[in-house]
Amino acid sequence: MTGTGRARRGASKVKAEMDHSIPNIMHDADLRRRAGASLPSTSRDSMRVTLARRLLILGVCGWSLIETPAEIDSAADDSGLIALVLAKIVWVVIGVAAARGMKRAQWLFSFLCGLSLVAIVPALPVELNQSAWIFTQSLIECLLKAGALLAFALARVTRAADAESTAWKDDDNGIQKP
Repeated sequence: MTGTGRARRGASKVKAEMDHSIPNIMHDADLRRRAGASLPSTSRDSMRVTLARRLLILGVCGWSLIETPAEIDSAADDSGLIALVLAKIVWVVIGVAAARGMKRAQWLFSFLCGLSLVAIVPALPVELNQSAWIFTQSLIECLLKAGALLAFALARVTRAADAESTAWKDDDNGIQKP
């Protein structure tokens, strides 16, 4: 037998061994489903919360860009305009990173949404008396940011519930722990 024949046979043996050492994700998922453990990554509820959270994050970022022309009037000088542009860029970068699932960006985004709500909500009655258009813009911004915060909270609750149900699953004759 030639050296290349042995090398091919040896390579196929290594490849076959590698295939057996990699866990079959679908098989593991089926075993967990049969055992009654929920899978957080495949749960429909967690997928819906994730989609809603991403849409709300992108909605907040999009609305921030939509209301930029109304904010330009207050930023009349060059330094105010530069600050406004930088703030919008930072807000969108943090929002996109949060929508992509980066944990620190999600924490920062939720903190900034909460801080913004604390600043805007008390001014809503005053804005209603001054201008219905400004009130409407601020109200939409508040609703989007409150929705994003609620989606973050629901994602944490759903993740915690899935982890808890998996952790408390008992393999000893089906008896569950208190």
